Amino acid sequence: MGLDDNLVYHADILIFGIILIFTLASLPRAYARLSRRSEWSQGHFLRSITPLPATTPRFNPTRPPLPPVEPESFVDLDHGNSSTACAPLPSEHQNSLMHVVNEKALPKHPNHGPDVSSIWHHAAFVLDYRVHENYSVNQVLLILVYIIIIFYVSFYQSDPFTDPHRAGFVIASQIPFVYALATKNNIIGMMVGVGYEKLNFLHRLVGKVMVIGANVHFIGYVYKWSLAGDIYSKLAEDYVRWGIVALVCLDILGFCSTEYVRSKSYNLFITSHVVSLIIFLFAACYHEPTCVPYVAAACVFYILDHVVRAIKTRITTAKLQPLPELGITRVEVPSINAGWRAGQHVRLRVLSSSMGWWGWSEVHPFTIANVAETSEGMVLMCKKTGHWTGSLFSMAQTASYGETGKEVGRDVRVMVEGPYGGVGHTVMSSYSGAVFAVGGSGVSFALSAVPDLIQAATGVKVIDIIWSVQDPSSLTPLLPLLTNLVQQNSSTRVNVHVYYTRAISTSFHRTYLPQGITILPGRPKLGKLLDQAITNTISAGGSNGVFVGVCGPLSLANSMARVVRYSDVRLCTAVGGVKLHEETFGW
Repeated sequence: MGLDDNLVYHADILIFGIILIFTLASLPRAYARLSRRSEWSQGHFLRSITPLPATTPRFNPTRPPLPPVEPESFVDLDHGNSSTACAPLPSEHQNSLMHVVNEKALPKHPNHGPDVSSIWHHAAFVLDYRVHENYSVNQVLLILVYIIIIFYVSFYQSDPFTDPHRAGFVIASQIPFVYALATKNNIIGMMVGVGYEKLNFLHRLVGKVMVIGANVHFIGYVYKWSLAGDIYSKLAEDYVRWGIVALVCLDILGFCSTEYVRSKSYNLFITSHVVSLIIFLFAACYHEPTCVPYVAAACVFYILDHVVRAIKTRITTAKLQPLPELGITRVEVPSINAGWRAGQHVRLRVLSSSMGWWGWSEVHPFTIANVAETSEGMVLMCKKTGHWTGSLFSMAQTASYGETGKEVGRDVRVMVEGPYGGVGHTVMSSYSGAVFAVGGSGVSFALSAVPDLIQAATGVKVIDIIWSVQDPSSLTPLLPLLTNLVQQNSSTRVNVHVYYTRAISTSFHRTYLPQGITILPGRPKLGKLLDQAITNTISAGGSNGVFVGVCGPLSLANSMARVVRYSDVRLCTAVGGVKLHEETFGW
């Protein structure tokens, strides 16, 4: 075995060893989750079962208008949790933040594995620090370790201009990793207990390294052949031409993977990926037979992923209903009502010519917005943000004729693939408290998680939903569902805090809100709200930690991460730690 072979072999072993370390670190949480028999059947495949008796009101798109109230009837709420001092909307009762729960009536709660934030708060403070946008210190450390490994094996006793073969060999060795990280049914994610979307930054990193390395490999040989004077004869050889084909594929992938191209033309991004990745594998084998084992491993990952994706795909009929107040299309799939965990998402394709020439070919991820095993089936909330979601909203607004006559909404054939992602090995029901900070359509995360925590036999004592919207009228279509959550006859106390950032719309019917639901102007003071939730959990006798789930724009996730990082150490220790989980719009 030559030096090149030896270095690359040990580099791959080292990378796999790092993955194994993270896998071993996740074993306690995996055991805590999988020790519950119900977890073996949830979160893997969508299916239909006999639903449980309804415990939440069924969604009604034809909501009667809420009765208005006189301005003098308004209740003056505390503005301490809001960053503005505008007049709040009315509430039926003043919320009492502190409360007492009969601990003897609580069911025995499941155990959850140890968490870094509860064991080593100061280490978590450093590791969770956001260095740039969506990158935390622990992510940056992973990136640096990987780059150091690649640079070492690429330049140790080697010069890319005199020995360009080394760069090509290093890039070939990374083919299995970039393909494994690209799959939706990610074997690396399964090992470490996270969804594929959480490892997407590593897929992009390995891809960029491969693009740069391939160009260095080619430029090095061009330089070497030019000095030797035989560049034209070399470029005429078949194996070199196949190498150029592979290089062009990688360069196309690199260009079409930029954020600009992804945001402007997602179809171009997907098409270039599928075509270029397949051609690249063949070209690499014809260019250098040494690539065959690496290409074979990549093919195994790619084929297995698509087989599992086919098994996870369901073609069925969905009901589209518009929610104009939220700018959201509600997609209800009655034939699928089980198989997912709270926080998971599915990939939706609408099989209709009304979506446009290429709209039927697009697949978009959406978080499941309800609890499993209900009669209404799976529910998705698709925010109108672009051309595809705009076409979907327009379809939902068209009138159709049903059993009760003319009604808004229509039935459409859809392809649903999933479920994916979610909270991994984390068991939300094992915590004593839960806080869901959501923005806009991100409320779907809370709507799936909170009913599950209430209905299951858990030890969760306090649940707070912090929902940020642009207009207070956004509360109207979901008010019956949220009211049902706060009025559930259970040992779990649920509070809903709604914050709006725009002036009150004239279409919003002001009304009294039930106890447990408040609506205030401005942006929420997340730090104060989290401290109150922790305090309430401690007062109720909770000592198994607080789960904090965030679903919304990146700015909301970053704000909540800073709040958790700078939270009171004494409170965090007293409550048993704080676990942060993020679901951001766009990966």
